[in-house]
Amino acid sequence: MKWIKWLTVAVVTLGVAGGAIVPANASSTTVPKSIRGTYYSYGHLDAKMKISAHKVTLKLKGTKPFVLTSKAKHQAKRIRYKKVGKYFKLAKGSYFPSDKLRLVKVTVDGEKYHVLRNYTGKYEWDYIKGTKLNWGLLD
Repeated sequence: MKWIKWLTVAVVTLGVAGGAIVPANASSTTVPKSIRGTYYSYGHLDAKMKISAHKVTLKLKGTKPFVLTSKAKHQAKRIRYKKVGKYFKLAKGSYFPSDKLRLVKVTVDGEKYHVLRNYTGKYEWDYIKGTKLNWGLLD
């Protein structure tokens, strides 16, 4: 009889403990760590893009910053991270000024930099991570 009680207690305990341990799944409103950081535009655009876990800010010179957050009231201003092949998007709609983004390495004046490349239509812009550079040519 004691053996059945112990077995019942063990099964219930393992069931409760096993159900409580759930692996964390990344949400579409959370930006991966590999992408987070401050990026500066390379060239004449003079823009700054700051990406954190739940907020993306794009500031162009002379304009108000464009902000995406995970809890914005307006749906178009919410972060919706989605990876499609080698590209990713940070917003669900086309309200955010970037259609597709991609992390690449670029050589500028003989030095390699991590770059967030923005593909919008047939144009592309580079945002260099953590370094503000003057105008130059990309290799």
